[in-house]
Amino acid sequence: MPQKEDASGQQQATGRLALVLALTRCAPLLLSHAMMSRGVTLEQLEERILLIAEVTARSRQQRRERERRKREASLGSSG
Repeated sequence: MPQKEDASGQQQATGRLALVLALTRCAPLLLSHAMMSRGVTLEQLEERILLIAEVTARSRQQRRERERRKREASLGSSG
């Protein structure tokens, strides 16, 4: 009996993974379609994506700098 449950669980997990992968692959298409239906051109969508990427990169860089300064401060106080 446990083997049947394991196989069923594996099939469910495989099915869920397939669904996640399919949605991940079509997300850009869905996003562009939704934005275009709201009157956003592909150029505007590209600008928005680049702006989001820039803000994300800046935020990531600031976090890395804070972590680096924190690490340097802890090394300086222990040495």
